[in-house]
Amino acid sequence: MAKITDITGLIDKGMWNYEPPFPTIDIRPLPPVPWVDGPVYCEIFDGMHSQTGTYLETPAHSYGNDNCYLLIDVPAEKLVDVPCVVLNLGEWEISEPGKRRGITVEDLEQCPAAKEIREGDAILIGTGHGKYWFHKDYLEGGPYFTKGAMDWIIAKKPFILGSDSARWESFQEPQDIFAEFYAANILMLGPLVNLERVKSGRMRLTALPLKVPKTSCAPTRAVLIED
Repeated sequence: MAKITDITGLIDKGMWNYEPPFPTIDIRPLPPVPWVDGPVYCEIFDGMHSQTGTYLETPAHSYGNDNCYLLIDVPAEKLVDVPCVVLNLGEWEISEPGKRRGITVEDLEQCPAAKEIREGDAILIGTGHGKYWFHKDYLEGGPYFTKGAMDWIIAKKPFILGSDSARWESFQEPQDIFAEFYAANILMLGPLVNLERVKSGRMRLTALPLKVPKTSCAPTRAVLIED
């Protein structure tokens, strides 16, 4: 029987969020509906944006909506049962702000599953950072990708790259990873949770974003399936 692991972060008040001008999520009850006889229970999602929680993203995030394909252009069938390799690097402690740890080629290659990657796979990188989803230092305490590590991943020609850290670049020690990443036409997935609950190795990924037009990215429900 297949094991299914939900790797989607919870959308709720107090979760991590990018800094302003990004709004912050607040879920509140719908006021009474005057044209309905009796109570109605519904919620208003204030402050939700296209990069709220776990999201899937196309290169249009960098190139602009008029210069690249959008998320709505990615067929749903391409996002179901995607061949996937999970590389769990261990359960790293959250770093102090300004002292973030970089993911290196050596970190990636020490995973036996690194040898199982095939062109067109989804590659998910786990460091255990998902457990800090509601931590005040989630963004500035998570790992980033070194230039060498990103070059190593791009050379594998994945369809999707995901991780359990939200901020892939280092502002203190810029790695300039994104120009080559977006040029390689790789979909970005993340940030993720629960990767430490699966074994490193091959499995299947399903990642279905909200069906929203005119955007490069949208909140996404993602699950891993281990046979």
